[in-house]
Amino acid sequence: MSLLPWARLLYQAGSLGIAPSAFWQVSVAEWRALVTPDPALGQGMSRANLNQLALRFPDEEVPLDDVNE
Repeated sequence: MSLLPWARLLYQAGSLGIAPSAFWQVSVAEWRALVTPDPALGQGMSRANLNQLALRFPDEEVPLDDVNE
């Protein structure tokens, strides 16, 4: 038996429009920020808020030769 409710987590990710490949790359802190209600807003993060953050903080491509392993 799994300790995590995977079906619920995947359903929430789909509701937010998060692709499966992106879901598996999200940290626990990022996931909590996405699904935990914000007391100031009275709700969790909306798709519109997520899109605004993605525009403000776009992912940066890292050249493969710059990756430290």
